[in-house]
Amino acid sequence: MYLLQEWFSLRIHDFATSLKSHGPVYIISPPERSTSQGQALKEFSVSDNTILTLRSLAQHFQDLSELCLMVLHLEVRVHCFHYLLQISQHHTEYHGVIDKMEPDENVTKLNKDLGSIEETMQQSVQPKKFK
Repeated sequence: MYLLQEWFSLRIHDFATSLKSHGPVYIISPPERSTSQGQALKEFSVSDNTILTLRSLAQHFQDLSELCLMVLHLEVRVHCFHYLLQISQHHTEYHGVIDKMEPDENVTKLNKDLGSIEETMQQSVQPKKFK
């Protein structure tokens, strides 16, 4: 899956490319405006300026997609720091105890939090960008 902005960017770019490569665009008129032979085709051409605008808009959505991905990455890091800093502030004896076998409560909370974040992000982020 893609982020919505990336998907939209690709669709706009594909649309702009198809306009450029096919020359004039034909629109089928609604039935109430058609001739007796069936639906009439109307031709219009798309200016280069319009295609450039569409490509610029596609690039804008691609940039927005990358920004969203970076913010998601930063949010996961903030979650990690939130729980791990609590360990260092409240449990100074935790660092030196080798025989302690049960994990700290904050480590357990962090693990649960990261699991829920992973589950949510797998539904909306491409696997190659999920690393």
